[in-house]
Amino acid sequence: MTVRRSLPLLWVWLVYGFMYLPIAVIALFSFNASEIIAFPLQGFTLHWFGQVLADKRLTGGLGLSFLVSVPVAALATLLGGMAALALTRYRLRYRGLLFAIILLPFLIPKVILAVAQLILLSELGIGRSLLTIIAGQAIIILPFTTLVIASVLMRIDRRLEEAAADLGASAWSAFRRVTLPLMKNGLLAAWFIAFVLSSSEYVLTSFLSGRSQPLSILVASDFRFNISPALNALALMIVVANLVLIAIGEFARLRSKEQ
Repeated sequence: MTVRRSLPLLWVWLVYGFMYLPIAVIALFSFNASEIIAFPLQGFTLHWFGQVLADKRLTGGLGLSFLVSVPVAALATLLGGMAALALTRYRLRYRGLLFAIILLPFLIPKVILAVAQLILLSELGIGRSLLTIIAGQAIIILPFTTLVIASVLMRIDRRLEEAAADLGASAWSAFRRVTLPLMKNGLLAAWFIAFVLSSSEYVLTSFLSGRSQPLSILVASDFRFNISPALNALALMIVVANLVLIAIGEFARLRSKEQ
């Protein structure tokens, strides 16, 4: 019986090891003093982190990533909030169809979506730029923000909104004074999740980006031709930043659950 109970736990740890061991190796070599990524390690250094921060090409790509991720997160959160309200607060005749359409970008492979969007832009005569990246990423991130915000709205007691209406509040006033404050943590969590997904998106960005190349494109290009410890340091910095943002978003989601 003890062996049978320990086998599932062993499989769980094996899966975790398969997922996170490569990240641990990257983190280890980002502090290695040698330029050669190989064992044995040659010592501890923070030189590679300083090299990343001094590289204007990478910092410029990071700036472009922020120029993309911030509006993508805002747009995906806004559209996701509207979709979540429609799905949870209104008796729609074709609610199932709307829900399926919103989830469709999540179900279709990103390569197919990227090619389809590229063909559409070509037919419309729209050149690739940061705006096309923002529009394309907002579409594929919309299912995630919708589900996060909808999960928060489903926990809000509808009687609070009904009480506001009974006291004479208009639909807009009830939303602004009752619903919106209760769903703000869900909106915040959705924004952080959308920001992380946008900053790490590569497939769609590679198809829709023109001459302006965000950080994900630059890093992928460098890894193809030159595996440098500085790239390991950059990868570790991105992973840590994303974990912090995810932790903030999860904290906001849990707070909204407790309310």
